[in-house]
Amino acid sequence: MNKAREIGAQTVIAGIAVEYPRERECITGREYTFRVAAKEASRVELSIDEGEWRTCRQADGHWWYDWSGYMTGKHQAVARIQPQNDGQKDTSRVCRFRVELP
Repeated sequence: MNKAREIGAQTVIAGIAVEYPRERECITGREYTFRVAAKEASRVELSIDEGEWRTCRQADGHWWYDWSGYMTGKHQAVARIQPQNDGQKDTSRVCRFRVELP
């Protein structure tokens, strides 16, 4: 059973997390791949800087999203899952990170 708590209008579930980048990590490359951990999900999506939800791909026991075309500065990401039973979409904690491009 997942542990859940309410934050605003979203349900935050312990079974989903943006693992990479880490909180407060600094990205220095022009391309980056997010890694999301999500248990019992049939679909995972990622939103960066409160933008539209982008579908992640599943491989090697994790969910992945390839990101490019971003700018230097502070950013944030949040993931959500569509459970296998088509229930409510649950959301991860917000992950805050920054980008510093050469």
